[in-house]
Amino acid sequence: MEIIVCKDYEAMSRRAAALAAEVLCETPDALLSFPGGDTPLGFVHCFADRVNAGEIDISRARYVSLDEWVGLGADDEGSCARFNRTELLGRLEKPFLDTHIINGAAADIEAERAALDAYIAQYGPLSLSVLGIGMNGHLGFNEDGVDFGLNAHIIPLSETTKKVMPKYFGEKFHPEYGISQGIAQIMAAKRVVLLANGAHKAEIVARACRGAVTNRVPASILQNHPNCFVIVDEAAAAGL
Repeated sequence: MEIIVCKDYEAMSRRAAALAAEVLCETPDALLSFPGGDTPLGFVHCFADRVNAGEIDISRARYVSLDEWVGLGADDEGSCARFNRTELLGRLEKPFLDTHIINGAAADIEAERAALDAYIAQYGPLSLSVLGIGMNGHLGFNEDGVDFGLNAHIIPLSETTKKVMPKYFGEKFHPEYGISQGIAQIMAAKRVVLLANGAHKAEIVARACRGAVTNRVPASILQNHPNCFVIVDEAAAAGL
């Protein structure tokens, strides 16, 4: 695990985009996965800007989404699918070869889970998994207590995760479950980049990077990944 401390959020986002560019230079037919949310927004925009500037070639690469709130689709405010469509895919002037975006509103959510597994099995393992970290140390919707051996799965949302839901969609939706790539798929990725910014993330970043490896803090498993970069701003690095 290599920890990279950047001056601020903008520098963190640019550094992560540079690591993604390295992956695509080495592996043009890469399978990439990015998270949704506030933390990765700057990175996603930097990545799209570099693609549009011709600095990154994604014409042979594929993209798969990380997770989704069960019950929410691409048109729903706060959904991960909507984030992917508006903040990443919709900004790209040159598209990926192919994409697989989880549909949390699928009538058969088990079939949706199986489709996610099948896509990663066919085109994976992931060449690059970019991740955020939740206040309970979750990666995607791999909540505290998760089985590290799982592939894609449907999981009850933790109380910690439920508390942050209103910032994404107010009181409009109240999901009880998430669908997510599993820790086994994340750990099989050739490169992992974990992003965190802000003083409110300092304690959980320290626990994930310096504490015991335990499923009570799912991100701690990344200590065992052979090619993991933790990119944080100075505020999030305060506990390190």
